[in-house]
Amino acid sequence: MKSSANLVLDLRRPKKDETFSICLRIVHNRTSSYITLDYSIFPDHWDKENTVIKKESKKYKNLGRINNSINQKRIDAEDIIEKLTASGEIHKLSISELKTKILNRSSKTTFRVFNKKIIDELILSKKLGNASCYKQAQKFLDRYTNRKELTFEDINYKLLKTLESKHLSKDYTLNSLSFYLRTIRATYNRAIKEGVVKRDFYPFENYSIKDTKTVKRAIKRTDIDKIKNLELVQDTYIWHARNYFMFSFYNMGMNFADIAHLKKSNFINDRMVYKRTKTGKNYSIKLTAPANKILSYYIKDQKHKDYIFPIIKRETLELQLKDMQNEIKTFNKYLKKIADLCGIESNLTSYVARHTWATIAKDLNVPVSVISEGLGHEDIKTTQIYLDSFDADVIDKANALISQ
Repeated sequence: MKSSANLVLDLRRPKKDETFSICLRIVHNRTSSYITLDYSIFPDHWDKENTVIKKESKKYKNLGRINNSINQKRIDAEDIIEKLTASGEIHKLSISELKTKILNRSSKTTFRVFNKKIIDELILSKKLGNASCYKQAQKFLDRYTNRKELTFEDINYKLLKTLESKHLSKDYTLNSLSFYLRTIRATYNRAIKEGVVKRDFYPFENYSIKDTKTVKRAIKRTDIDKIKNLELVQDTYIWHARNYFMFSFYNMGMNFADIAHLKKSNFINDRMVYKRTKTGKNYSIKLTAPANKILSYYIKDQKHKDYIFPIIKRETLELQLKDMQNEIKTFNKYLKKIADLCGIESNLTSYVARHTWATIAKDLNVPVSVISEGLGHEDIKTTQIYLDSFDADVIDKANALISQ
């Protein structure tokens, strides 16, 4: 007789409130055993045919999530039975041994739980941009696995190829796929280091993450001048967007998240000293006259610990992350309007300032070793290594030349 796992309402023993437990019924060698799940309902609220809690039940909120969860328990159990059957091991197991294997699988740390732990750590460390990357990777997995609770062993070569196929079939880019999979790989590597999963299961030994060279995002120096000289009404959204873009350009393509986190305490004499939120690297940049002009609009009446720019408005880290996500969407929205007003055909986004700074630096014969060809384009680590190896005066002179 074939072994099986099914969801049932266990009517043998009622609870004090007269509800009955939803269970996973394991059948093996003509005997049955039950694994009690976390939910109990009245008998008339159980859809026996579809093995779900009926909509009429008001005992639990998020009924769709609960039904997905209990169904996932059944799928996981069936998956174990299928693998044990394929290997022939199932014939050597008693019903209690099979039940133990299923329970052990259920108790394993899922990718979602471990990934959430990393997200929480990043938020606590105020690395909100990195936290957002891990959140996006989880949404990517959920999108193509119907929110299945995956263990690390589930993330194998076959699944990675499936994710790749589904993502590219929707005409999404190879680079966006690379972004998601690199983040998933980072979570997997962390899990291996912490002993959550064995190295034997590592799926990236054979799977190669592909990407393509990023399309050049730089605009011309004449376009930068158009943006700088655009007449805009002060204190409007589009006016702020132009200021953020130009401030980024004047400071070597400063990341939006780093601009958002600037406080009065980051400005010492004529320098801006800050730690990059993405990498934790310390920067010290001499402020140019154009950058100071923008800064002067915002820094008036600011307290020492106030955020300079009106991007982060709330106090808790979770809400600050939402502020950042909302504001960068607004920022990019108004950059498109600025591009239209200036007659710029290129797609103007927050990244363009960084790429343009590097390209103009090359055109002005600033040594590539000073600006680093990578500067966020290909290998940010190389960029950081090169920047670390040069005197601040060399960087300041290069930045002053570009900002004129």
